[in-house]
Amino acid sequence: MKELFFFLTLIVYVLSFIGFAFYFKTLRKDVLKYSQGLLAIGFGFHSIYWITRGYEIYLRASLFFGDALNFLAWSLVLVYFIFTIGRIKIYTAGFFLMPLVLILLFLTELKEFKIESPFESYLKNLWFPLHAIAGLVSHAFLLFGVIAAIMYLLQEREIKRKKLGIFFKKLPPLEYLDRTMEKALYLGFIFLTVAMLSGAMWSDLVFGDYWVWSPKQVITFILWIVYAILIHQRVLIGWRGKKTAQMLIMGFCLWAISFFVVSLCCKGFHSYAY
Repeated sequence: MKELFFFLTLIVYVLSFIGFAFYFKTLRKDVLKYSQGLLAIGFGFHSIYWITRGYEIYLRASLFFGDALNFLAWSLVLVYFIFTIGRIKIYTAGFFLMPLVLILLFLTELKEFKIESPFESYLKNLWFPLHAIAGLVSHAFLLFGVIAAIMYLLQEREIKRKKLGIFFKKLPPLEYLDRTMEKALYLGFIFLTVAMLSGAMWSDLVFGDYWVWSPKQVITFILWIVYAILIHQRVLIGWRGKKTAQMLIMGFCLWAISFFVVSLCCKGFHSYAY
């Protein structure tokens, strides 16, 4: 049953992306309405998939790396709706977001990513699902911040060149993008902190130690420090715009190393390469 909902999710998401691409070209409100409607339907299918898959994970204690990619894709769509129903409207973010969502979903079907988790015997422990879900939701918020950062840099370049081309006409004002980056940063940082604390509690309960100096733990802590510094500089010194965008993109590079390289290539604790 879940395979059917996954297939329906993919089809509707692809149609939604086509709609967002057409909206990016025309800026027609009716096209945006249909694109978001399709995205909502796809998100509904995706949610049903995760209800069935989550129940299956609980019963069988079976988890794969592809599940993390899939849940991250679901979280990204959720974050899009969180931002578009708020005061800050950045509808064209759908054009930049959907390729990432589709890539993540297609990767889940590759056999290279159908790797069983080394922590399956601990899945029913309360701290582990809290750690995993909070971590993936934090990644979704921060990745959305990266998308806003890329849009910001594109828009700023257009303005500085004094040639108001395609991006100036299509992208939101710099103020909107800056506020989006700020909100995504704060929410992502909060969930990342929850993920680290719950992960430490789980590690102590299972392994008798809060910290084991695994590569992923170290990189995640460095990433946490990067975001903490960015928040500090933004609040106390007033970093805005380009500096925030650059720091978010730098954080994305560290995240990519932690999420893919460490998880799949480094053997040992907190890794699928075992």
